[in-house]
Amino acid sequence: MTAGDTMASDVAKAAQLFLAHAGFVRGVALRHAPYPGLADDVAQQVLVEFLARAGERDLTTDVRPLLAAMTRTVALRLWRERTREMPDVLRRLAEHVQRLAEQRDAEPEYDDELAALRRCLDRLPDKSRELIDQYYFADRSAAAIGEHLGTRADTVCRAISRVREKLRDCISRSLKRESPDA
Repeated sequence: MTAGDTMASDVAKAAQLFLAHAGFVRGVALRHAPYPGLADDVAQQVLVEFLARAGERDLTTDVRPLLAAMTRTVALRLWRERTREMPDVLRRLAEHVQRLAEQRDAEPEYDDELAALRRCLDRLPDKSRELIDQYYFADRSAAAIGEHLGTRADTVCRAISRVREKLRDCISRSLKRESPDA
């Protein structure tokens, strides 16, 4: 097999992957494109750039994060190109709209809440922690847990509800202690 055959094979695999995720790319493009009419242009440019670098990428892993990042980058680049051609007032308005969109897209941070949840889970009695582990992390139904424990499903549901309430209270107290304005 020659280098040209390998490259053609990589491009063919990349094209198949892109086609499998075309709806995803279009959705991300619609979200980030300056206006909906440009979403197709963004998606096409992402396809071109994805295929151009097919040999440089590991196509055996999930490509959605890569495609999402590429789509966002292409949309922002297109946004900058379009705003350069606008009058100053429209450009400032467009930049303001872009900043608002970026703020909306920012991932909310739950680090404090997660840390408090972990601390509260660690403080639970063994039986309560086991109940939460089975229900939420082992994905067992209340009926299956009840059968294992020799009790009814509604008893398990009430117990889980009480443990959740204790966790909520614990998290709330923990966050109030950590809060600088409390």
